[in-house]
Amino acid sequence: MKTLLAALILMVTFATTAVSSGEELLYKCEDGTFTNIAERLCAPYQSKGVVLIAPAGATFASMSALLGEPVHSTSLPDPQAVCNLYQEWIALNMQTGGGVTFHLTQEVPRWRALSRIFTAIGTPHCP
Repeated sequence: MKTLLAALILMVTFATTAVSSGEELLYKCEDGTFTNIAERLCAPYQSKGVVLIAPAGATFASMSALLGEPVHSTSLPDPQAVCNLYQEWIALNMQTGGGVTFHLTQEVPRWRALSRIFTAIGTPHCP
């Protein structure tokens, strides 16, 4: 009877210690991923902070308030500078036949960059 009681007390002690610690042992694998299962090539990992799991669809900007970080306002680009870039892109389009024929190899990366910008944002409202 005493051995049964001692075994029961020992089991309760181990169970409460594991639950009361509140931390699950994590392992960091060589490929940079984390797991809670002891696997080959995964060393035990001791967290150095708090892990926050963001809800689906959350962005870093939307979570910055929860993290207590200051919100940085982004300034909009100068409208005249955008219009100048658009005029440059139109001129390159005319010279290259819409990006088909380039006379100078220096024009290719510039046309590609401007094309990505104005394909994404559309035609700016220039005076």
